[in-house]
Parts: sequence; structure tokens; C-alpha cells
Amino acid sequence: MPSFGNLIDRTYREYLRPVEEQEPLSQVGNTDLLDDGVTTGLTDTGTTLVYKTGLFTPEEEELIGAGSVLEIEQELVMVESINTVSKEMTIERGRLGSTAAEHANDTDIILKPKYPRLNVANAIGDQIIGLYPALYAVKKTTLTTASTNYVEMPAGTTRILQAKINNSSASNTVYEDIPLTLLTDFTPSSTEAAVQFPSTPASGKSVYVVYASKFTRPSAETDDLNSVSGLEDFHEQIVMVGAVAQLLSELDVDATTQDYITENLEQRGIPVGSGERLRNALLRYYGVLLDRARREQRSRFPQGVELYGISFT
Repeated sequence: MPSFGNLIDRTYREYLRPVEEQEPLSQVGNTDLLDDGVTTGLTDTGTTLVYKTGLFTPEEEELIGAGSVLEIEQELVMVESINTVSKEMTIERGRLGSTAAEHANDTDIILKPKYPRLNVANAIGDQIIGLYPALYAVKKTTLTTASTNYVEMPAGTTRILQAKINNSSASNTVYEDIPLTLLTDFTPSSTEAAVQFPSTPASGKSVYVVYASKFTRPSAETDDLNSVSGLEDFHEQIVMVGAVAQLLSELDVDATTQDYITENLEQRGIPVGSGERLRNALLRYYGVLLDRARREQRSRFPQGVELYGISFT
């Protein structure tokens, strides 16, 4: 499963940033902070940004002045002054709601981004958590029965999809269905979620549970979207389309981006009529994808699933 950062990059590539319309960019250059021959990128507190020679054109450098906004990963900085000879800028960090962070050498510096990466990341995060309750994350856990008749479940559990108890013996391998009652807002549990057994089972038995959960917003770009957020492959396109529709509802869309998205949608069989707003076409495509995903989820449950490599029907 891709990372959060991978999905952000894919959203740019497929919807927001045609290759031929890349904004002017340079890269973070080497900085010798202590004048000791050891170079680094930009620290989270540094206010001098060194940029590489030969990437910004002279015309682009002329566009950079006091008040210009630059993007470095998810951080937005404001230029206070620029020296085009030494290739250095004095900058104000963490502007427009972004957070100052460390940036390694060779990290892209984008001048006046049309769609700031922070905004795209926030829109994708909104769409991920907004998938529930139309869709849900499918997760698995193993419980061990105890002397009490309830066992704690992971936080965010919303529904038990299937449960099998291991009643195997030395001579027989037996996995049997076990009906579990989900207890939510259950204060005796630290996660406020637990399952109750129909009767107190013998202690120490393994119970394999498939359960539905809310999706979790990723925080770091390195977060794996499956293990952290609960996404599966078929959720990715839904999230991207929803995020783009969300972004475009708040911004004026330039003609190049509009043409690029229109072509993208038409390749997917969603015609964008001349009288139809682009956002409406995206929402229509979102509805098609969501419907398809619901059917996919219904086809999997309550039919048999695979638990830990063991197939059940």
C-alpha cells in the first residue's frame, strides 16, 4: 500500500499538475551553518535559505521579492529578501498555517504554488476520514479469552464482521463461529470498545476477529495508508477525486488545469459537458466510484473472508 506522500504525489500527477505546467522551482542547496565544512539543508529554525544555481531562471528570480511565497514540502515560507548573486534568501518560516520543518538538501522549492501541498494533504485527510460511514475500514485482530465475559477491542471499532474461535485439539483443527456483542462507549475498556461473549469461554483461547472501523487521518507523509488509515487499493481513486473536488470548490481553476482534469475524466468515461461545472463532473465520478466500492464491500461480507491465511466460508 502506498504512503500518504505517494497519494499526494499521485493526486498532483493525475489531476492538479500537468507536466508541462510545472511551477517555477529550484532546490534547497548546501548550507555550512557552523563554517566548519559540514553542509546541511534547511533546519526547522533556519531563516537563511540557500537555493541551487541554474534552476530558477533570471526572469523567475526577478519575480521573487519581499512577500513572495515559496513552498518546501508542506511548509510555506515568505521571502523577506533575496541575494541572487550568493543564491540566498532571508525567509519567514511556517506561514499561512503551515509548520516550520527540517528540509534536506535537494528538496524542491516551488515559487507561488497554485495548489499548496499542505492544502492537498489536508483535503486528502478530510476525504479519508469522510469515507465513513458510507464505507468502513476492514481490520483484523486476535483476542485471547479471559475469565471475564468481555475482551477489549481496538479503539474505533464500529461493527464485528466475523469472529472464529480456535477450539482445536491435539487431534483436530477446529475453528468455529462465535457470536460477539460489540460494546461501544464502554468505559470499563480503555479503548471504550469491547466484545462480550455469549457465555464465559475457557480462558486462553484465540478468537480471530474481522471488524469494521472508522478510517484514521494520516499525519506524516511516510504513513502507510493501509496500516495507519485503513485504506485499501480501491479507496485511493475515491479519495483523490473527492479531494480535488474539495480543492476546486474553494479556488478559481485555471484553464490549463481545467483542460487537464477534463481530459482525465473523459478517459475514465465521465464526459464533462460544456455547460457542466468541473466540480459537478468530479462529484458525479465520485458517486460512481463510491457506489462501486459499496458493492465491493457488500460482496465481501458477510461472505467468507480470510483470517491470518486461514480461509473460512
